[in-house]
Amino acid sequence: MRPSAVGAGLWNLGNTCYANAALQCLTHTPPLSSYMLSRRHSDTCRKQACCMLCAVEAHVTRALLHPGDVIQPSEGLLMGFHRHGQEDAHEFLMFTMHAMQEACLYECAQLDRPSEDPNLIRQIFGGTWRSQIECLHCHGVSDTLDPYLDIALDIQGARSVSQALDLLVKPDKLDGDNSYHCGVCLKKVPASKTLTLHTSSKVLILVLKWFSDFTGMKMEKEVHYPEHLDMRPYLSQQDAGPLAYELYAVLVHAGWTCHSGHYFCYIKAADGQWFKIDDTQVIACDVSSALSQRAYVLFYIQKNELGRDAGSAFLSGEPRCRRTEHRVMGSTRWGPARHSHSMGEGSGRPTTLEEWRLFQKQFRPKPEFNLRKIECVLPANVAVIHQGTYRGGMPRCRSAQESSLHGHPARGVLPQGTKDTGQVPCPRGRARANKRKKKKRRRRRRRRRSRGLWTPSSDAAAADMHVPGGEHRIDD
Repeated sequence: MRPSAVGAGLWNLGNTCYANAALQCLTHTPPLSSYMLSRRHSDTCRKQACCMLCAVEAHVTRALLHPGDVIQPSEGLLMGFHRHGQEDAHEFLMFTMHAMQEACLYECAQLDRPSEDPNLIRQIFGGTWRSQIECLHCHGVSDTLDPYLDIALDIQGARSVSQALDLLVKPDKLDGDNSYHCGVCLKKVPASKTLTLHTSSKVLILVLKWFSDFTGMKMEKEVHYPEHLDMRPYLSQQDAGPLAYELYAVLVHAGWTCHSGHYFCYIKAADGQWFKIDDTQVIACDVSSALSQRAYVLFYIQKNELGRDAGSAFLSGEPRCRRTEHRVMGSTRWGPARHSHSMGEGSGRPTTLEEWRLFQKQFRPKPEFNLRKIECVLPANVAVIHQGTYRGGMPRCRSAQESSLHGHPARGVLPQGTKDTGQVPCPRGRARANKRKKKKRRRRRRRRRSRGLWTPSSDAAAADMHVPGGEHRIDD
């Protein structure tokens, strides 16, 4: 189990407050800190150097086992990211989590483990969104499952985290230029898109979007966030039971733009006491101080995970919530093949900030599954006479049998006086045939012109392959 007291403070090495605040939040994440204190990874790690998981394990162990002290973050935690300037704490947090994922995958490959989910970060922070698009014309439904590690909330039109979550899962109508191309209607049609949680993570990271995408300026408003959060209203299956979360860390940005300012955090220790940690200063406070900040990143944990022992809590393969995941797909695992584009994996060198940003731009997380479940709902008084077999691409010409069966009520019987030749006139086919004939005539004229045998008055004769002089010649 993790210590009951809060960990050590961190020295600021020169504009490293963003890293200090993010590391404190990771250090006091109960499932992650318990795993690090068990030293399970370092005992089996075969990486020679630059293992982010080993670096985080050493930092967490040192910080939690020396409460009241001030320690210096190791260079391995900042390597490849810190450039002695102002950086974003959330970006550093995701950079560190991505590097730990690489270490997990490398360890899995070296130990030849089975293709189950070996990723510690996914097991703790990973969840799945369910995106449903319903065609308003044929009422077909398309499901897509997308994994996530954190949830970004648009707070421009919200005064609280609950309102921002409501706006996030509110159905969105797709019409006009943003219409949906239906696979059944074979055209762009109006549709309704709904986003819900299919599986919720053990640790929920909520990122409040304070900064403008164009100017980088920070909004001036108050956004309230609760100490206890119920995520049940945002689940795909409402009969899954309560899904209660409890706040344990608040990362705060003090400043007016994303290019400047200061980062600090509020941490809840295992004994329930809140602390404000500002680099080297660790000051006890009450919960009201932690809930009255202009929070940038919020960390929530499921209540049923707080009292669970870390020795088997996150590697036991238990579901992240009380839902039966096989209703949509047989499994919702993340296999190692998904991370085949991870740069630097097994290379033995650290990933730089520029490489990581390029990786995030080029290889953004793709949907884990793309389930095209078409559920057509037709009125009860509608009779389906013919069900087309067309699924995509250009229209094709039907055979004679298909055309006759489609156009005549008596199946298998041709109209009276009609002879079955086995061929059906196709306007598109006739156009291609005429085009080939014209090309053939033009090539024939060019050959005659190059040999001095063609004149405008000889078109009729050229059509019969007759040339002046009494000779009859066939061109190649």
